[in-house]
Amino acid sequence: MNEKLQYLLDVHEIREVSVRYNRYADASQGDRFASLFTEDGEFDIVGNRTYRGRAEIASVCNGSVNILHIAVDSIVEVNGDSATQESKLIVGKISADRASMDFIGTTTMRDNFVRQDGRWLIKRRQSHLDTDPAAALSRLAVKAE
Repeated sequence: MNEKLQYLLDVHEIREVSVRYNRYADASQGDRFASLFTEDGEFDIVGNRTYRGRAEIASVCNGSVNILHIAVDSIVEVNGDSATQESKLIVGKISADRASMDFIGTTTMRDNFVRQDGRWLIKRRQSHLDTDPAAALSRLAVKAE
């Protein structure tokens, strides 16, 4: 296969993983969310904690209710069976009655991907909140550690 075409397909597939990440997170579907990570994957919320392995990663997703993630400005670089991605997330909290949404903040996401069995998975994701992590996490009802 042409190298350029393969590169474009890889970039597209990695971005699709990110789309699923946001959709599963928004729906609090922890098992599906965690399936996007390698078995030993890590999700590091800088200023909070690092979740390791699919069980811990699923638990943080299951505990996030009424959150909306909007991803923008994804930059992907592929190098064989590994890749990096940097993107921005805009995060909001939907009210319990679904009548309104509060802006929580933005975060810079830095991802390391690996291709396993022909499928791109997140090996490590770092979420760097662009504002004070404790303040943003309290608005999300996530306890900072």
